[in-house]
Amino acid sequence: MNILPRISDTLYHGTIDIISSIDVSKGRSNKDFGKGFYMAVEKSQAIGMMNKKFNEAVRRTKSKDPSQFSKHLYEIKLNKELFPSLKIKYFLDADMEWLDFILLCRSSKEVPHDYDLVVGATADDNTTLCLKYYFDGIYGKVGSDDAKGMLMKNLEVENLGVQYYIGKQAVADKLILSVTEL
Repeated sequence: MNILPRISDTLYHGTIDIISSIDVSKGRSNKDFGKGFYMAVEKSQAIGMMNKKFNEAVRRTKSKDPSQFSKHLYEIKLNKELFPSLKIKYFLDADMEWLDFILLCRSSKEVPHDYDLVVGATADDNTTLCLKYYFDGIYGKVGSDDAKGMLMKNLEVENLGVQYYIGKQAVADKLILSVTEL
């Protein structure tokens, strides 16, 4: 199944943070494509991420008071004229190449690649649990073809959304034209 029908210049980001400008250093390490800024193709996917972040924040506070946090959904406009000049990694499918790339990025505190933009399937909550099982050796020896094969078998790749990743501040500063709260 091809997950990338076209390159989009309108994306979405859901968060509990107020964003006045993009700062890729605020991203967390060990994520799908590395530490950086992530955007969703579908608004519903960004809303889901926003709600997940909100619920996690409330759960992690001692008071469990949801009024301490607010939800923010942003529309991100990209300068599509810059796409040809960027070093872009496209994952057309959630396949073994995609999986190997995610395993590499999730096992590294630093960004283990030099792409300006990465576009591909989002590892959802089910994927995260499956990756934990993989790294814990539940599927077999980490790195073995058998373990990776079992991991791919347990992933529901047809249900994954598409995400865009920027890990370099200079690229974000040029590529992102606007960030508008919806």
